[in-house]
Amino acid sequence: MEEHIIGIISCFGGITAVAMTFLQIAPIQVNPWSYLAKRFGRAINGEVIEKVDKLDKDLQTLRSECDEREAALCRTHILHFGDEILHDVRHSKEHFDQILTDITMYEDYCDGHPKFKNNIATATIDRIKQVYIKCMDENSFL
Repeated sequence: MEEHIIGIISCFGGITAVAMTFLQIAPIQVNPWSYLAKRFGRAINGEVIEKVDKLDKDLQTLRSECDEREAALCRTHILHFGDEILHDVRHSKEHFDQILTDITMYEDYCDGHPKFKNNIATATIDRIKQVYIKCMDENSFL
C-alpha cells in the first residue's frame, strides 16, 4: 500500500512538473520555472545585486557632480571672457564661438537644475551676446 501511495505521489509530481512547464493563462504566459529560477538567483546573488545597486547609485552621484563641475567651469570661462571684454580685449570669431558654446552648455545645465546658482553670470552673458552682435555687424573681430 505504501509503495502504491509513493507511486501516486511521484506520478502526480511528474504530472505537476509537466503542467508547470506548459502552464499558460491567456493572454499572459506564466512560466513558473523562470519565476523559480529568478527567485533562486536573487537568493544566491542578493549580496552582489545589492553591491551593483549601490555602485549604480554612486555612479549617478558621480555623474551629477561631474555635470555640475562642467557647468561651473563654463561659468568661469564666461566670467573671464566678460572681464576681458570690460578691459577692451578684442577676440577672434573663434573665441566668441567657443564662449557661445560654453554659454549654451551653461544655460542648458541651469535650466535643468534650478537649484544651481545661475544669477552670477546672467549679466555677463547678456553683455557677451551684445558685443558678439556688434562685432558681427561691424565685422570687427580680431
